[in-house]
Amino acid sequence: MSVLNKKWVVADPIPREYIKKYSAYSLILLQLLFNRGIVSQEKIDSFFRWSGERDKYDPMLFKGMSRAIERILQAYNQKERVAIFGDYDADGVTSSVLLMEFFRDVLDLRGQVYIPDRLTEGYGMNKDAINWLFKKDINLIVTCDCGVSNKEEIDYARNLGIDVIVTDHHSLPHEFTTDYVIINPKQKNDSYPFKELAGVGVAYKLVQALIKNIKLFKNIKIKEEYEKKFLDLVAIGTIADCSPIISENRAMVIKGLEVLKKTDRQGLLALFALANVDKKKINAYTVGFAIAPRINSAGRLDHANASYKLLATSNKEEAQALAYKINKANVYRQKLTERIIIEAKKNIGKINKTNKLLFAVGKEWPLGVLGIVAGKISEEYNRPVIVASRGKDQTVGSARSIDSFNIIQWIANNKEILLEYGGHKKAAGFTVSNQHLNKFINNIKKTAEEIIKDSDLTPLLNIDMVLNIEKVNLNLFDELNKLEPFGINNEKPQFLFTDLRIKKIIIIGKEKKHIKIEFSKNNGYIEGIGFYLYPHLLNLKVDDIIDIVAGIDLNHWNGCKKLQLLIKDVNIK
Repeated sequence: MSVLNKKWVVADPIPREYIKKYSAYSLILLQLLFNRGIVSQEKIDSFFRWSGERDKYDPMLFKGMSRAIERILQAYNQKERVAIFGDYDADGVTSSVLLMEFFRDVLDLRGQVYIPDRLTEGYGMNKDAINWLFKKDINLIVTCDCGVSNKEEIDYARNLGIDVIVTDHHSLPHEFTTDYVIINPKQKNDSYPFKELAGVGVAYKLVQALIKNIKLFKNIKIKEEYEKKFLDLVAIGTIADCSPIISENRAMVIKGLEVLKKTDRQGLLALFALANVDKKKINAYTVGFAIAPRINSAGRLDHANASYKLLATSNKEEAQALAYKINKANVYRQKLTERIIIEAKKNIGKINKTNKLLFAVGKEWPLGVLGIVAGKISEEYNRPVIVASRGKDQTVGSARSIDSFNIIQWIANNKEILLEYGGHKKAAGFTVSNQHLNKFINNIKKTAEEIIKDSDLTPLLNIDMVLNIEKVNLNLFDELNKLEPFGINNEKPQFLFTDLRIKKIIIIGKEKKHIKIEFSKNNGYIEGIGFYLYPHLLNLKVDDIIDIVAGIDLNHWNGCKKLQLLIKDVNIK
């Protein structure tokens, strides 16, 4: 039985005709491609290489793009002041820096960058911010990673004489008429073929469209490689927002990682140093787990302006000071998250199969960690989780969900009693008055009980194939690396290794939570490491025969390189 109580699901073997058709590839690589839906030569070619124009869609396919360019051209010709209104997470911050640099350095458009305070202003546009921008003589607002939840605020700005262009990737809670300029692949009747762009991806498509139509902007010339300049920001924002690393996202992240390895952004260099990241070896994992959390931390606990300035500055001393501040905030964020998780679990209480959705409400919990807490609890119990902070008059919540429960859809069903809401299928947020809080909780719990089946509560561990440890070698490792960058919808390959005999057990880590195991089978031998698994394997002993699910990694230690298994789950026989 799985020690983590997960259901192991091994992918079906590839069809024989598929093997014959693509005999140039190894059986293992073919199986991995097949599991990811890459089943034609065109898809294989597209997956494995960046091929310029073929791997990016025409930005003019966006429903609102032509009108956006027309309005920005007007701002350019009339020397209007333009504001960029971003979000406070890494996706929004990278989007804001990207648009600011292009508008300022290429189009010579001047104005403001405005990122709201998470704690005092909340998500998206607000009237006080619009009033502030009005006093700064702003004529045009371009949003990034926000805006589709702000129809009322857009109307308010327009009444003040400020036009608004929305670039966003979130689901649209409002119906917008053609009178609004919205660049979002998810809007109704939008012909842009790829719907999974991050906010920074949508902002980048606006820049691509402007470059494509640059002849409209008199006296401006752009070098061919200029478009590549911003892909470092696109890679960070896309990975940070957990967008699927497929199709156009994959192409942009691959190229963006190449740009990151050569970056001269002082803020990133300072952050790399503090996070012990070798920029020459940077990949999606280091961005997702070392860089993005630090950029996010400023907006979670203080103000995202620090992260914005970090990415925008060219001053080395300023960059180092900002990186130190952000890194310190990230350490505090980690400790705060651990504390709130404990409190939220106590608030939830005992969990059984009748609890289809978990809801924790605390008094004035820090808003910046609600999403992280909800995500960690959701991952642990494989249920949709809402963690909310109750203030004097209203409650702000963050939700994380599972595949079988579209959280934004069911939150939106309660829009009559919500003050604000927005998000995706598996991640969303909302604000509700305290007088309607209990009604909202009861409504969404009832919906979860009706929709979610008991079988949905057992977490699945998807396995690419059964593999013998004798097959684990450097050639295989190199083949697996061809699938990089890994992320959502292109997860790191996981293999099932059966009937392994334990030769040695070593408990590691200060808190004795990790376990290192040496395995053998037939003529094969390999080491494996399971992070946070030892508490589940207290009775494990030498000579036990076990099955494991694991990925394959190359361990660097004291100048030596050695393959090892990254153990995800264990079945003790």
